Amino acid sequence: MTESESGAQTFAVFLTPARAGMPDGPTPEEAEAVGAHLAYYERLLDDGDLVLAGRTTVSPIWGVMLFEAGSLEEAERVAREDPGVQAGVFEVRVQPFRVALMRG
Repeated sequence: MTESESGAQTFAVFLTPARAGMPDGPTPEEAEAVGAHLAYYERLLDDGDLVLAGRTTVSPIWGVMLFEAGSLEEAERVAREDPGVQAGVFEVRVQPFRVALMRG
């Protein structure tokens, strides 16, 4: 794990759609949950906890977020509080992450 100057550790969140066709054809409920999911991660970015977020553009679709938290338990809590996860639109996995190389 990488520790920041604040003592926080870096974690990777991996999201997969719970329904295979969701990314290309979300239901209205799924689209609403995805909007809330994006707003949730925007707040983490504004708070300085999110390092980056994105997704693959071809199948298999994976969402990947890197963020800082004080512990694995805290990171898992943050990931579970994602509205898209709570709505059952995404399945989530959290793992400690260590940066080996980075540009800049």
